[in-house]
Amino acid sequence: MTSARRFRIGVFGREGSPTDGGADTLLGTIGAAVARLAPGGAVEFVPVPENEWSHRHRPLRRAWIRLARSCGSELPLVDLRPLCRHWRLDAAYFAAPVFARIDVPFVFTLWDLGHRTIPEFPEVRAARDSWTYREALCRRMLPQASFVVVGNEAGATEARELFGLSPERVVAIPFPTPDFSEVVATIPTGLPAAPFFLYPAQCWPHKNHFTLIQALAQMARSGRPVPGLVFTGADKGNAAYLKAVAASAGVAEHVQFRGFVSRGELKALYQRAVALVFPSLLGPNNLPPQEATVLGCPAIVSDLPGHRQQLGAGALYVPPLDAAAWSEAMLQVVNDAEFRAALVVRAREAAAGCTVEAYATRLGELFSRVIATRMLWGG
Repeated sequence: MTSARRFRIGVFGREGSPTDGGADTLLGTIGAAVARLAPGGAVEFVPVPENEWSHRHRPLRRAWIRLARSCGSELPLVDLRPLCRHWRLDAAYFAAPVFARIDVPFVFTLWDLGHRTIPEFPEVRAARDSWTYREALCRRMLPQASFVVVGNEAGATEARELFGLSPERVVAIPFPTPDFSEVVATIPTGLPAAPFFLYPAQCWPHKNHFTLIQALAQMARSGRPVPGLVFTGADKGNAAYLKAVAASAGVAEHVQFRGFVSRGELKALYQRAVALVFPSLLGPNNLPPQEATVLGCPAIVSDLPGHRQQLGAGALYVPPLDAAAWSEAMLQVVNDAEFRAALVVRAREAAAGCTVEAYATRLGELFSRVIATRMLWGG
């Protein structure tokens, strides 16, 4: 750069809670990536505290939004234009999706397009963020973004095709694998006898715990030994139904609903499980399969294009709603130690480049391009 001007890029994240599951983990990991971008020289990254802009801290704004929604309108939740002027921002980075008015160039992180890919599920239709809200957010924010960052090419294809985005503006950067190296494993009490499978996922319907319970029921009906199944994650309204399904199928004694667990407990579960099972119907990618790679846990995952891009030959892929196929895959993994070991090795190879450093490098390249354009005008 030939200009001596210092460019300020505002970073807009979201205050999360550990009970938010993968979203909270991902935000923490991405935050670490942004922190590693060089703060000196011509660029300065400025974290903007959420309490200065989020509607969650503005009761009157929140009430107005609810009124607008009741009338069938979806409005941007926050006007960031005054804040950008106050903080003297030249550009912005949304580390999490935000529905906003903004008048500086920005890079936008897109996690998924579930309201389009699995529109029948209640969590993308009637939850806090309704279908119409999600659609309005995407239609406003994605076309305006200098770049839309997604986790893999499957996500990039969805964004381009569903919202008509220019191919060069949708950039796939694999999400960094969460770091467990500093986490002390804490063995939970009352674990089922080995072998047991682990499914760390909040109890949303699209997470498809149902099919895993049916897979255990298939094993029981065929007279084969039934392994344990440990579910972790906050209840999002579906746990009572799933417990009833397990009881009706006669496998309740083999299924544990442990709710939210600490990262120390989660690490111990990964290390002791015979495998991760991940039958989610929503991609394009998910963090638990990557977490399993660093903790030596083999993975059986739903056969989605994005999952195959994540782990390549490092996972066993199963049609998400085929309970019989899940039953056979789980038994194969239980009974073949060499196969389990091979899956772990191949998964580590597939996810080797998913580091915080790599994520920060790719983000830095995008911001260099944004700044090169932003240098063309003053203000």
